[in-house]
Amino acid sequence: MKKGKVLCIVMILAITAFAFSGCSTNKNESGASSAPVSSQSETSSAAVSSEVQSEVQSAVSASSATSVAGNEPTQSQPGQVIVIQTDDKEFDKLFKANPIDKQYILDSNKAFSSVEMIQLSQKYADIWSKEVTHAYAELTKHMQPDSSLKPAALRAEQEKWVSGKAEALQKINDNAQAAGGTMAEVDAASGVMDYYRTRAAQVYKALYGYDKNYSYAYK
Repeated sequence: MKKGKVLCIVMILAITAFAFSGCSTNKNESGASSAPVSSQSETSSAAVSSEVQSEVQSAVSASSATSVAGNEPTQSQPGQVIVIQTDDKEFDKLFKANPIDKQYILDSNKAFSSVEMIQLSQKYADIWSKEVTHAYAELTKHMQPDSSLKPAALRAEQEKWVSGKAEALQKINDNAQAAGGTMAEVDAASGVMDYYRTRAAQVYKALYGYDKNYSYAYK
């Protein structure tokens, strides 16, 4: 009987010891597995964060490059014309729709080399020079019956422009050459075209005061 009790006690102690041993093993295994999971999560998170930052920096760099490119000077670029602004918005709107600028923009889209750009500017400088002559001739017809002081002022303005033309054109060329660079000749030719175009707009503005349905010499 005593022997049976002893065996029972020994068995109970053995089972208890085995149970504690199993719990300890599971706890260690659980602790060991939790550490790698946490480490993997942190590594993955760090990798994603770095990738996103890289993409954002690339996007910012691309945006900055576009902004800089968009801020390049446009006056000597093909397809660009200086906006004419006067104290008469209706005239400005009418002049903006002139057929010469429309054709110039179409032609400039086909000019790729510096030589082509220069030739194009020279062509349209000649066209605008003829427009100055045409517009002033039409203006003169309307000024003849006008007994106000306006015709005298317009004639004086035209005479001043004609007498100062050579000096103005020389200044345009000098400024372009002083700036230097491969585009110096392109800038000079473009400047001359703008010079005649601006004067044509001024004369047409005066003509518009007499005839709002004026027409251009250009066909």
